[in-house]
Amino acid sequence: MVKGFIFFRTGKIPFVIENYRMDLFTDDSLLEIFCKEYNFKENYILQGLCFDIGPHGRKATFLVENSMGSTCYLRCYIVYTFNKDETYDRIGIQSPSLDAVFGYEHKYIEMVRSGINLALEPKKVYTIPFDMNKQKYELIFQIGHNHRLGLLEDFSRKGELILPLHTNEIQECYDIATVLCRLAMFMTSHTDILFKRITLYRKEVSVGWFYCPFISEDAVDRYNGLFYEFDIMKYIPKLLNNIALDSGNKITQSIPLGHLGNFDSMFTPQRFVEQIVAFEYLFDKLEHKKAQNLQFPLKKELEYMFNEYPQLLSQTNLSAEKVSNQIKEIRRTIAHGYAYYYDFKNDRSSKYLMILLDKLIRCMSLKLIGFSNDDISNFMPFYP
Repeated sequence: MVKGFIFFRTGKIPFVIENYRMDLFTDDSLLEIFCKEYNFKENYILQGLCFDIGPHGRKATFLVENSMGSTCYLRCYIVYTFNKDETYDRIGIQSPSLDAVFGYEHKYIEMVRSGINLALEPKKVYTIPFDMNKQKYELIFQIGHNHRLGLLEDFSRKGELILPLHTNEIQECYDIATVLCRLAMFMTSHTDILFKRITLYRKEVSVGWFYCPFISEDAVDRYNGLFYEFDIMKYIPKLLNNIALDSGNKITQSIPLGHLGNFDSMFTPQRFVEQIVAFEYLFDKLEHKKAQNLQFPLKKELEYMFNEYPQLLSQTNLSAEKVSNQIKEIRRTIAHGYAYYYDFKNDRSSKYLMILLDKLIRCMSLKLIGFSNDDISNFMPFYP
C-alpha cells in the first residue's frame, strides 16, 4: 500500500493506493469539489507526494485511467528519486522474460570468456530501431554495470532494455512498457509476463521509478534456455515494429494477443472464444475477400488456413477438414447456448484443439508481419 496526497487547487487531498486503485479521503470540502470536477473523467494526470519510503515525501505523477467519485483507477505512476520534479531522457526496463528472449546468460558467458569486463561499464548486445506513435525509437539490450556510479548503481540488475525518450510525459513511458510487455507475451505465448523494475534515467543516473501493473518484485524467469538458438536480429525487429503499430487497447493493425492465457486459464471456454476472435481477425487481414464472402464460413476459413500450414497436422491422423469441423462445432455449442462449459481441462480432445489453434494463430501472425513460410517453420526450434 502506498500513501500520500495529491495537489488540488490550493490544497492537498490524502490518498492510499492498493492494486493501482487510489482512494481519496478527507473531511475537507476540497474532496467534494474534486469529485464534482473529475467524476467519470478519463485519462488525466495528477501530481502529488508519495510516502513510500521513510517520513519524507517524494514527488509523484499519476496517470488516471478513469475515476468514480473519490476513487481513481490508475494506469501507472512515477515516483521521483528526489523531492523535486526531474526531467528524464531514457527508460530502462528489467524483465526476466525478456532476458531469456535476448539470451542474457549466454551473452554474459560469451563476453566474460572473451575477456570483457562487465563490471566496468554496460555493453550493448543488440540495438533495434522501431517506430511507435509516428516517432522513431531505438531499443538497446545491454548487460553489465557502470563502475562510475558506485553505490548508485543497481547491482541486482541482469540485462536491461534501454530506450531514449522523446518527451517527458508519463503516457510515452506507459506506451513503451505496453509494447515490450506484448512482445514478451508473443514470444512466450503466455500473459503472465512481469517486469522486475522500470527505471527513468537522466543521462546515466536514475531520477525516478515507473510503476504499472506489469511490474512485480516476484517476477521470475520461466523461459531460460528456451531461446538459445533464436535469431534475434532476424525476427525481433519485424515483430517489434508490428506490435508497436497499436499501443492502446484497440488493435487495428498489429497482431492479436488477447487470446493468450496464463497457466491457470490455458484451457477455458472463455479463452477458446478469444482464440476464435483472434483467428477471424487475422483471417480478415490475410484473406479479406474470403472473410467477407458469406459462402466462406468459419469451418472453411479454418480448413483453408490449416492447409496453408500442413506441418501443424503432420504428426496426427486428423485432416484439416475434420479438425476444422470439430473447432466449429465447439464454437457453435458455446455461442448458441447448446452447451455450457466450465472448463476444458478434463477434455483431452478440446485441449488438443486449443493447442492447435494457438499454433495456427502464431503462424498467421508471423505471416501478417511479413515472414515467409520458411521463416515461420524455423521461427522456434521447439515449435510447432
